[in-house]
Amino acid sequence: MRTVLFFVLVVLSVQFSQAQDTTALSLRRNTFKIDLTGNLLYRNALNLSYERVVKRNQSFVVTAGYQEFPKMASFGENVEGKKEDNRNGYKFGGEYRFYLQKENKFAAPRGVYIGPYVTALGFKSDRKIVYSGTDVPEEANLNSKLNIVSVGAQLGYQFVFNDRWSIDLVLIGPSYSRYNFKTQLNGDFEFDPDNVENEILQAIIEKFPMLDDLLDQKELNSSGTLDTWALGYKYQFLIGYRFGKYKNLKK
Repeated sequence: MRTVLFFVLVVLSVQFSQAQDTTALSLRRNTFKIDLTGNLLYRNALNLSYERVVKRNQSFVVTAGYQEFPKMASFGENVEGKKEDNRNGYKFGGEYRFYLQKENKFAAPRGVYIGPYVTALGFKSDRKIVYSGTDVPEEANLNSKLNIVSVGAQLGYQFVFNDRWSIDLVLIGPSYSRYNFKTQLNGDFEFDPDNVENEILQAIIEKFPMLDDLLDQKELNSSGTLDTWALGYKYQFLIGYRFGKYKNLKK
C-alpha cells in the first residue's frame, strides 16, 4: 500500500507540474496495461489489459491473464499441505468507462471514470495432504476448484503523464458475485472425508482477502462445496503504456 501511495504522489506532482492544452480533442486511443494487483494477491500472476478510447469521454477495457492460488502449507488444524502436482488459474474481464466531463478537464483516458464491469476468476490445483486427526496420520489427494464470476460497477481515476504512461486505480468496485468452490479428497484412507473437506474449504476461503467476511453467513454443505451468490468487490492498480497515432474524436 505504501508503494501504491508513493506512485500516486509522484504522478500527481508530474500532473500538476506539466502545462498542457486542456481543450485539444486529439489523443492516443490505445493503452496497454499490466495489472499489478494479481501479483500482490496470487502466485505467478500475469494479467494484461487493453483500453480503447471510442469517444472523447468513453472507452472499453478487456482483461485476460494467468494466476495461481497463493501457496498454502496448512489447510486447517489437522491438515498439512504437501507439494502440488498441478496448479493453474485464469482471469477474464470486460468493462465500459464513462469519463466524467464535468469532473475532468482532459479527454479520456485521463481523470475520473465510472462504469459497469464483469470479471471471471478461476483456480484449480491438485496436491497431496496429510491428515493428522486420527491415531495414525493418513495421506490423501486433494483436488480443488474455485470460480468467481462478478458483475458490478466501479469508480476510478487514471493518471496520464509524459503522453505515454498511465497509472490506473480502481477505487471503489462493488459487485454481485457467484462463488463456486469445490474440494474433493481421493485415495486410500479411513477418515471421514466430509468433515475434512469442509475444513479444507474453509481454510481456502480465509486465504482470499476479505472473502471470509463476505461469506460469513453462508454455510458449507457436507461434501466440501459452496455455490452461492453474495456481495463482492474489486480494486486494481495498473501501469500502462499508450500508443497509436493521434486522432480527433467527437464528443
